[in-house]
Amino acid sequence: MKAKTKSAPTLKKTSVLLRSVAAAALLAILLVTAGQAQDSAKQVPDEKARQRLLNREAVNALWRLKRAMKKDGFYSARVALNVWRSAAMDAGTFDQAKYDAFKKQLYEKSVHDSLRCFEEFLLEEDFYNANFCLQTWRMHARELGTYRQEEYEALKKKLADAKTSKTPPKTEK
Repeated sequence: MKAKTKSAPTLKKTSVLLRSVAAAALLAILLVTAGQAQDSAKQVPDEKARQRLLNREAVNALWRLKRAMKKDGFYSARVALNVWRSAAMDAGTFDQAKYDAFKKQLYEKSVHDSLRCFEEFLLEEDFYNANFCLQTWRMHARELGTYRQEEYEALKKKLADAKTSKTPPKTEK
């Protein structure tokens, strides 16, 4: 039995078909990689713009934190501190040492303000609010690590003495 061999025109058709398939595959690969290159080129400016936006938000949050620490109360400044931390983390510019310094500054201001508040309310004989300021002082001094039990006891005694020395109002009968 003779093996059948393909004739020359059939081989020619097959090789043309193979070349066409190879060319189509090569063209598809080129189009896909060109499309990906355009997408990545498009993403780079978008990513840069996003990073600029994040950096701007972090800078604005830092400005608001500094303003809050000067002008606002403890809780407002504490919120601003947390907002700045979050924005700086998102931007990749967060500095733990800077955060710790701001937090320490915030608590030191609160301790100072709480003692001043305590003294003012004692003078006004508003003992409830004086006690509230004393408790705030104690909590924030503990957070800072500057709390001393002796100092707290002396302030507490000062409050108790002020309460007892206050003369009760006279009632008429």
